[in-house]
Amino acid sequence: MMKSMSRRCVLFLSALCLAVPVMAQNGGDPPLESATKAAVLSSIARVVNSNAFVPGKDFSGWDAFLEQRKAAIVETKTQSEFARAVNEELSEFFKASHIVLVTPQAAKARIERRTVGIGILVQAEEDGSLTVVSVFDDTPAKEIGLQPGDRIIEADGKKLEGVPSLLGEEGTTVTIKVLVGGKDPKTHTVTRRKYNNTRIDTLTWVRDDTALLKVHTFDISYARKRIDALMEEAGKAKNLILDLRSNGGGVVLNMLHLLGHFLPADTKIGTFINKSMVNRFVDETKGDPTDLKAIASWSNTSVLKPVPLKSGPFEGNVAVLINGGSGSASEITAAALKETLKSPVVGTRSAGAVLVSTMAPLPEGWVLQFPLMDYLTAQGVRLEGNGIEPDVEAPLTRFGEPDVAIDRAIDLLARIELRSRRAGSPPPIE
Repeated sequence: MMKSMSRRCVLFLSALCLAVPVMAQNGGDPPLESATKAAVLSSIARVVNSNAFVPGKDFSGWDAFLEQRKAAIVETKTQSEFARAVNEELSEFFKASHIVLVTPQAAKARIERRTVGIGILVQAEEDGSLTVVSVFDDTPAKEIGLQPGDRIIEADGKKLEGVPSLLGEEGTTVTIKVLVGGKDPKTHTVTRRKYNNTRIDTLTWVRDDTALLKVHTFDISYARKRIDALMEEAGKAKNLILDLRSNGGGVVLNMLHLLGHFLPADTKIGTFINKSMVNRFVDETKGDPTDLKAIASWSNTSVLKPVPLKSGPFEGNVAVLINGGSGSASEITAAALKETLKSPVVGTRSAGAVLVSTMAPLPEGWVLQFPLMDYLTAQGVRLEGNGIEPDVEAPLTRFGEPDVAIDRAIDLLARIELRSRRAGSPPPIE
């Protein structure tokens, strides 16, 4: 059953663990029965042993590994505590991205695009605090002035223990202590409420000849018609900055749609590497199953190319913005534009979380995201575990302050345009 599901499933390049919304449905953080925990753990083991794949990884030891650490998981009381405990063990054992247990609440909120909370997207830090990655519009967080880069360190007078410390029912309050810009402490009391967790992609003009396209996600809220309309407007620009900062990835076809606005349809972006490909490579060549570059060169299948679009590729110069929250499909996009168009990349190193995954339904609404394939760029670069090093560093800046990354991207695009004019022709697409 799982094998047939995997062949028909939607493929994701979304690292759900990179940044998560602080959210809860009505009921806050529901309690969890022992029987449900056992059923979910049993289903995870079945999926992992039968279907999960990362080149060079042996998953057969998961059962024994989990048995040694089961006590802490069994002692958890709520859904979020259980998910966090399981995900800690999944991360420790697999040491790879895209292996994440998703609570029924989070899975439902992802589909409905509405949730209850204070309205922030956060990244968990090792000390349990939460760094604000993004703030949703028309939310309590927006109203009190939270900004990307702020760090929440306390909730109701207690040190944070990750996202669960902020969860609660609609209409309840939470008092948070925030390090503004990571430095100045401030305290706010906010009331949780329902909000729309969809972020709208935008096109803004940062100069008369330069547009900025902000793409928040490639997940199910990615709006192809809106992107088409924004790119039609961007066609008037000589230069375009593609902002993929804090974009954790999403659905493969959505990523290929966006790339269709920049690259010809026959452009080879990279290669997916799956279990059957590796097995055939070893059988036919007697080669090393961990030599991904050789496998990608040998194979003529699973080659990734953009979606063909009537509008054709953007004809101007392109720069890409990334940060540590840019994962998976965003990293593939940035790498494809860098390798193919020589687009400069500005920001901070990306997440290095680039495995192709799918979602497996588990008992009582739980979901497991697990990896099916690895990925190499057209030039044979493995992004998983490595990420993309920007050509020019630019730190995250608070909202309302000059965006250093945009300024540096504008400077780079101006240099490209100047070189092009001096050469008397546009730079070649290789």
